[in-house]
Amino acid sequence: MKKISQKEIDSVMALPPFDRYQYAIKWIADGEALYILMNEAALALEEVDDHKVIPIWSAAEYAALSKNGDWADFEVTAVSLEEFEVDYIPLIVENNYLLDVFSVGGKAGFVVTLGEFLRDLDDELSNY
Repeated sequence: MKKISQKEIDSVMALPPFDRYQYAIKWIADGEALYILMNEAALALEEVDDHKVIPIWSAAEYAALSKNGDWADFEVTAVSLEEFEVDYIPLIVENNYLLDVFSVGGKAGFVVTLGEFLRDLDDELSNY
């Protein structure tokens, strides 16, 4: 796994939400994993415009930056793309969750439907 420098973290965190989304899609495809926050009882969820949303990140370093406030006791959890397909897609579909890709500083990232996320991820994976 690629090590992320503080300079890269700072510059990516300053990007607008759609640019962070594109960055995340490339990283998720390349590493074949995404990162979420969980504790022993639950998956971290947000609410955006009356929709339940699962925040996801492209690297553990970025997810760790959101471990504060209500999520202080949550752990960064790596999810392989295979695990995402088997365990999380059914959960997302059943609960009609959206995905918040790469939120920063308590502000939403780029919020997409599961279908939009999978389409963009599949497009990126086709480059490998």
